[in-house]
Amino acid sequence: MPWWIWLLLVLFMLAMIAAGLVYAVRRALHALGVVSETGAAMGERLARMGESRGEDDAARAPSFTEPLRETAARYERAQTEIAERAQNKRSRHVGAWKRWEAAPLNQLPGSNEP
Repeated sequence: MPWWIWLLLVLFMLAMIAAGLVYAVRRALHALGVVSETGAAMGERLARMGESRGEDDAARAPSFTEPLRETAARYERAQTEIAERAQNKRSRHVGAWKRWEAAPLNQLPGSNEP
């Protein structure tokens, strides 16, 4: 092969390596932004988890040292909250199914079909 064909091949190879490096760097910078946003969101949620909710759990006596009525009342409140959360979840699911039944799939928000 003539020398100029080798030159073209080498130049093409160098151009492809440079394009690959540019692509890799751009994708890495984008991924770094996504990771930093995710880390910030996780840090915020973890900080909220560490905050006190008003009642001081450390100052409360262990449940086995309290009268049974107080422990039973606390248990009842917790079970009521659990049942309310389950009912709220069920009502959200029922609402979603009603929306899905009312509109064809291609008219729902976020669908890409025409």
